[in-house]
Formats: sequence, C-alpha cells, structure tokens
Amino acid sequence: MSIFSRVSDIINANVSDMLDRAEDPEKMVKMLIFEMEEQISLARAGVVKAIAGEKKLELNLTKNRDEAASWHAKAEAAVTRGDEELARKCLARKKEHQRIAESLQPQWERANQTSGTLKSDLRRLEEKLDEAIRRRDSLIARQMAAEAQKEVQSVAPALNRVQRHFDKFDRMERRIEDMEAEAAATAELSSAATELCREVERKQQDAEVESELAALRASCQKDPS
Repeated sequence: MSIFSRVSDIINANVSDMLDRAEDPEKMVKMLIFEMEEQISLARAGVVKAIAGEKKLELNLTKNRDEAASWHAKAEAAVTRGDEELARKCLARKKEHQRIAESLQPQWERANQTSGTLKSDLRRLEEKLDEAIRRRDSLIARQMAAEAQKEVQSVAPALNRVQRHFDKFDRMERRIEDMEAEAAATAELSSAATELCREVERKQQDAEVESELAALRASCQKDPS
C-alpha cells in the first residue's frame, strides 16, 4: 500500500473515530493534522528518492552518450593516422556505449514520468493539508454541533468530500503498480535472451562497425587534412 493510501486511511479512520466518540473534538482534529503531517513527510521522502533515482538514470544516460561521441572522435583520429585496427576498437567501444544509452533511454523516460506524477500528487496532498489546517476551527465547531445534536449523518457530506480529495492517490498507486509490473516483465524478458540472439547481435555490431569504418575511410580519403 502506498504512502498516499495510508494518508487517506488515517484521515478516514480518525474522522470516523472523532465522529463516533467526540470526547475532545479540538484534540482529535489536532491529532489528525499531526498524523497527516507525519505521513506527508514520509511521502515527501519517497518522492525525493524517486527524483534522485531519475536523476541518476539521466546522468548515466548522458555519460554514455558523451562516451559514445568521444570514442567516435577517437576512431576518426585513428583513421586519419591510418590506424584502422585502432579505429575498429574505438568504434566497437562506441557501440557499447550507444547500446547502454539506448537501453537507459526508456528507463529514464518512465522514471521521469513517475517522478513528475509523484511531485504533482504530493503538491496536491500538501495543498489539502494546508486547507485542513485553515479549516481546523471550522471542523471543531461542526463536530461540537454534531455531538450536541447527535446527528452523525449531518457530517456525511464532509466525509464524502474528504474521500474524494484522496481518491486520486489511489489511482496514482495503481498506475505505479502497473509501471512496476511492466518494468519487472521487461527485466524478465531481457534475462531470457538466448546465446543465438547474442551471437546475432555481435554479428550485427561487427557489420555496423565495418560499415562505419568504411564510411570513415572514405571520408578521410576525400579530406586528407
């Protein structure tokens, strides 16, 4: 269960308890807000971790792209010097970094989307907490009126509003679970690659290297400088 769902549970449970007992409305509302603040703090820490993971993926992606560009430049220099064997090695290294970058790209995109969703939901949750704090005195007064009148149903609309405020977080949790399932499935498929597939990939890489080497050779012959 996500942090956001736990926040919703705490709110619903405490409001229900407050309505049932109403021994000290002011104390109960303060306790509710305190627990909401604690859970929001935990949610914020989780969002920070998600953003940090996304930034780490982005840095790794950028690093491999830069490495690919660097090895390409080294291959060009080697061809210019007439050292084609070294150029082949440089191009092969370039391909390695390209493959890593290509595999990191969709991971980073998913992480970026997830962190964006989490940040947006966290902001909405914090706004609702601010609203609850602003409405604290009003809630206390309403609860005391409910106790006096013994009409629990009179506050049912307030409960419904609270529930609607946090339904969005349940939907967000389901989306995250779908993303996690997709990531797990992708990892499982990747680990099941056969030796034949790897051999085909190596052959294809060799062909690409030779093709790019030929292009570099032709380019350098046209431009001796």
